[in-house]
Amino acid sequence: MRSDPSVKSGQPDKAFALTETMNQTQKLQAVSLAGQTLGLLPGMTLAEARAILPALETAPADPDADATALHAIARWCDRYTPLVTMDGVDGLLLDISGCGHLFGGDKQLLTDLRFRLKQAGFDTHIAVASTVGTAWALARYAPNTRVQGTFLQIRAPEEALKPLPVKALRLDTGSVTTLHRLGLKRIGDILTLPRPALARRFRGKASKHVSDLLKRLDQALGVQSEPLEPLQPLPLWRLRHAFTEPIQHLAAVEAALPKLIDDMMTILARADQGVRRLVFSAFRVDGTCQDIMIGTSRPTRDTAHLMRLFAEKLDALQAGFGFDLIMLSVSEAEALPPSQIATIKDTETEATARVLDRLSARLGSGAVVQLKHRHSHIPERAQSYAPAFASGLNWDSMPEGLAARPLRLLQRPEAMDVLAEVPEGAPRRFRWRRVDHKVTRAEGPERIGSEWWALLPEDDPETLSRDYYRIEVAGGARFWVFRRGLYEQAGVRPAETVYDPLNGHAPRWFMHGFFA
Repeated sequence: MRSDPSVKSGQPDKAFALTETMNQTQKLQAVSLAGQTLGLLPGMTLAEARAILPALETAPADPDADATALHAIARWCDRYTPLVTMDGVDGLLLDISGCGHLFGGDKQLLTDLRFRLKQAGFDTHIAVASTVGTAWALARYAPNTRVQGTFLQIRAPEEALKPLPVKALRLDTGSVTTLHRLGLKRIGDILTLPRPALARRFRGKASKHVSDLLKRLDQALGVQSEPLEPLQPLPLWRLRHAFTEPIQHLAAVEAALPKLIDDMMTILARADQGVRRLVFSAFRVDGTCQDIMIGTSRPTRDTAHLMRLFAEKLDALQAGFGFDLIMLSVSEAEALPPSQIATIKDTETEATARVLDRLSARLGSGAVVQLKHRHSHIPERAQSYAPAFASGLNWDSMPEGLAARPLRLLQRPEAMDVLAEVPEGAPRRFRWRRVDHKVTRAEGPERIGSEWWALLPEDDPETLSRDYYRIEVAGGARFWVFRRGLYEQAGVRPAETVYDPLNGHAPRWFMHGFFA
């Protein structure tokens, strides 16, 4: 598939070419159909092309823009099949197995595909075959597809491949050159040779090409499988709704979307599944596609709730010349079996989940987060933030058996100077952020050991245990502080408040959090 360069010139009947510089030589990268009829071909130097047609109009090629356009076309092709992948810089591979009945048959599907791409200004060479290799060869080298763009429904790959040149097997230049030297110019010439005789012809340095040749030949004939890797993960379920005429008003989309959601929820109910992530795709007549994704913190089949989430984002759709197809895809789901009458707690949990879902849809998935447990008992590492809908609601924000934790925790503990009444006791006075505080009440200690499995060096301060205290100062503020290390273990007198950086095991005090 490639764009016709004549479209850029504004004169479809005039010869036009795109040029690129290779090895300090300007060559033709793409040529319009009018130019091809005059003998101009891609790969030809610009000087040779000027000798044939002095009045040839040219423009520099833009590979980045071409790649972006090809990716957009691939995304748009999701309307025909979810299994779409890129093929080089100018081709796409579509697996339409089982999709033809949605359009009245494979022939109708391909007719619709070629017509819409033609309307968008793209010259296409399309072929259908039972294998990827055969379809690739026919689309690029079969005479009727290159000249007329006709469709080929091939069920016998071997017969279709025989008249094609050997380069249609997707071989490198060295392999093609070697085959030509051996007198093998058509794929049919290779098919007539037994495998042992073919291997004997590739001797010396040429023998390295035989394995690639046999692999490509087996892939084209269907002997060896060649799976496609889609650009996007395949959806679990997908429903589509085509409009008889392009619609430009979002009200029509809002009217059709609930029916799609209802049908999708019916499918999910049969599978005892609930949706967690849903993608709505709107396809425009100009060949572009717009997506809206919503997520839920709990699996659900509530159409009204899902519609409210979509309503937060539908205004972002730009209809342009109109939408002719909308599609609904489930990209993530979880088990949701039938349940008994909900308890009050279940009702409150569901209500909270719906509020979080709406806030996530309105503010963005990264704006509404919840705490998630991590495999660490060090307070600043024990929890992390995750989007509220990413992995379900987690109401147990603190493991059982732990002492009270502060409402606010500093990301990194901050050092402070402390005066303690006894060496290993709670602080009596401390200075933090240049402010002196007198402790009136203290509770603790709560000892938290180091992560022994981390295999830290012995002189690393993180190997020391922590003694946490909950303290209250004269002004009424309550803090969470800790001492890292013990005076007895470090051989330091309690009166020594100056920290020696050369003695990493010297006990130090840190401010870590604030209580309400």
